[in-house]
Amino acid sequence: MTDGTIEKMKGAFSTDLVYRSEDVPLTCIPHPEELEDTLHGLMKLNGLIIRSLEEVAGRGANAVTYRAGRKYGHEVAKYFEKIENIEEALKELSDILRGQFTFEIWKPADKTSYIIQENGSTFIYLVFHDCIVRQTLRRNGQAQGGPLCQTLYGYVVGAIEEITGKKAKLEIVHTGPNACLKKLIIQ
Repeated sequence: MTDGTIEKMKGAFSTDLVYRSEDVPLTCIPHPEELEDTLHGLMKLNGLIIRSLEEVAGRGANAVTYRAGRKYGHEVAKYFEKIENIEEALKELSDILRGQFTFEIWKPADKTSYIIQENGSTFIYLVFHDCIVRQTLRRNGQAQGGPLCQTLYGYVVGAIEEITGKKAKLEIVHTGPNACLKKLIIQ
């Protein structure tokens, strides 16, 4: 990003305005490619914030970030169409969030349905692909599954609860460098 662009942005930005998510334009000026350095700076900052939170709050950091993500998921999903069918709700959520992270529903080869019922529990597997959280953790040399991941888990749970009206819980099955497998439990 050039110094001129930064000065133009500073001149155009007014701190007395409050933006709601529904007021944010769908087009980005400057073009997103020009903001790559800013994105990487924010990724580094998020990593440092999470590392500091872990140092201060210890194991409680996961609960704090999960709760924040869940509240945010509920808040954002208030604007989504209400869908009772969990498969449709998940597809809708993935389509809307494309670019931040993508996921798809998945089933083991021996299952006939994505929605699995075992031992009195109903769940569906989700494979997370392009994930800004995973990329942030990799950039900062931090392990997956901690507070930053918990923020994402909370977000997905909150959004699904808001869209479907059903209680949910998300568990880690596997984390990896290119994809993560999660188990969304519907209660």
